[in-house]
Amino acid sequence: MQNSIYDAAINEIFIQLGIDKSRISLEYTINSERNGLSVRKNGDAVSVVCSEPVYLFRALGILKEHINEDTFSLSENARFSLNGTMLDCSRGAVLTVDTVKEIIRQHALMGLNTIMLYTEDTYEIDSEPYFGYMRGRYTLKELQEIDNYAARFGITMVPCIQTLAHLGNVLRWNTYSDITDTAGILLVDDERVYELIEKMLITCRAAFRSKRIHIGMDEAHFLGRGKYYDLHGDCDKAELYLRHLDRVTKLCEKYEFRPMIWGDMPFRIAGYRNYTDSNDPIDPNRINACIPETVDVIYWDYYSTTPERYAEFIHAHKKISKTVIFSGGAWRWANFAPNLTHSLQSSREALSQCVKYDINEVFVTLWGDGGSESSVFSCWPAVQLYAEYNFYDNVSDEHLASRFKVCTGGNLSDFMKLELPNYPMGIQNGKEDNPAKYLFYQDPMLGLFDCHVCKGFGEYYKNLAKELWECVERAGKYADLFKTIASLCDVLADKAELGIRIKSYYEERNLDALRLLADKDIPRIIDNTKGFLQNLSVQWHQENKSFGFAVLNDRFGGVIQRLSFAADRLRGFADGKLNRLEELETQRLPYVNPNNQGRNTVYIFGAMPLN
Repeated sequence: MQNSIYDAAINEIFIQLGIDKSRISLEYTINSERNGLSVRKNGDAVSVVCSEPVYLFRALGILKEHINEDTFSLSENARFSLNGTMLDCSRGAVLTVDTVKEIIRQHALMGLNTIMLYTEDTYEIDSEPYFGYMRGRYTLKELQEIDNYAARFGITMVPCIQTLAHLGNVLRWNTYSDITDTAGILLVDDERVYELIEKMLITCRAAFRSKRIHIGMDEAHFLGRGKYYDLHGDCDKAELYLRHLDRVTKLCEKYEFRPMIWGDMPFRIAGYRNYTDSNDPIDPNRINACIPETVDVIYWDYYSTTPERYAEFIHAHKKISKTVIFSGGAWRWANFAPNLTHSLQSSREALSQCVKYDINEVFVTLWGDGGSESSVFSCWPAVQLYAEYNFYDNVSDEHLASRFKVCTGGNLSDFMKLELPNYPMGIQNGKEDNPAKYLFYQDPMLGLFDCHVCKGFGEYYKNLAKELWECVERAGKYADLFKTIASLCDVLADKAELGIRIKSYYEERNLDALRLLADKDIPRIIDNTKGFLQNLSVQWHQENKSFGFAVLNDRFGGVIQRLSFAADRLRGFADGKLNRLEELETQRLPYVNPNNQGRNTVYIFGAMPLN
């Protein structure tokens, strides 16, 4: 084995794969003209030729699958120049440095060459003590450690920040009140804003080798409608946005960054009404003057499931920018349990169209909206799919499972079960439903979601809990992830239909049944909720810094307190101390979509109301 800057990383990968390096005589060549990789094994001799360093590590993963074969050869041609993930470190959970290193090693085995850490304010800025205060922000030393570690595997860490909107956690502090336009949006044209943004870029330049930077600038819908309006009056929001973009782009150039931005605001500025319809009238002058050539635009779409939709919007984005990047979604956000079927279906369609229409830079987002209630690893099958579509037109479930096992150590069929708490009526067209969340959080005395509950939900969760606890036994390093989802199902086995039972017994004046709920069933739900919280805490603290978990503590505390209060109310009525329970005399209405025949087709985004 020749000596090189990648020797230490190769040794780590051999250890992770369980390969005795003394049995292998490895020779490799990194040749940028190769475009992909080839790996050959002849006895103990292994040779690899690859166009990027990261493909060397993918080749070692492929070798693991064929380690017991005397001779073996495989070639793969790459189709994307940038392929990777965006990891959300701003919605409560901030991944520990060790977790990011584990992700880097898995990305290397997959052959993914890019990782973005989405940090709205979770990185330190010199002389800005309130920037990321009490949010678990990364120190400059931590970011440098991550970047240096990634470089050992040929992976580029791209800083992914915000320079316009989505800065609510920063701007809530009164020290930034003078540069706040509306909630979460900076006051454009104020020089102090550009002083702050320059400090952001100074930190990013000191932390990262990358020549690329993601500066966000998405969803600034109320730009110019707050303090800016008070100071300057009405304005053309498009002109205001573009003027700000120009200022930020020049700052990026000063620090040798090429910026990329989310595409929703440029899409609207180009004359489209919204980001879901490409058929609206377009102002050609808007398109021609929209985005400078020095800025790359990201078409993001986490929802579509048809090739026609992706093709339509790829073409629309190409009218706006000469360089279009695609970003899809691995659905772990706003939920405890992932939506894997939808993630895989949408990703397959999106990536096939990216190849067809020459989009050669792609990445998949793992947002943590709603407090990062789910593990970053819960949607890892979708990440693996992105890696395989870099080399193959069609990725079978068998191929995906084999590669997933080698690269992550996970069992794909078991991982697919993690989404089942969201589908008590069965998976229907891979919809991104999340009853596992709203049934857990809902107040049983109010029953806001009871119209979306069917008889048998409780039995479904009881059986699913048993199945998931069996997965725990063979989950290895992912045991705590499976424990968390299994214990969620333990709660829902009793809680899913609790509101319906309470109201039914109340209307029947079945006092014995109400007393049994108060004295037996609800205490069991409370105990299981505490067990769920404990398992979630263990999983969280294995992956993330502690900051952010307080939010989940508060939410669970609210659930437990309302359950305890419900028991007191029911017991008081059953014992004759209360004449009526007025909340149980209110008619239950569907939470959303009252004309929909599917009773569980509800998607609740963000934090759940507790009262």
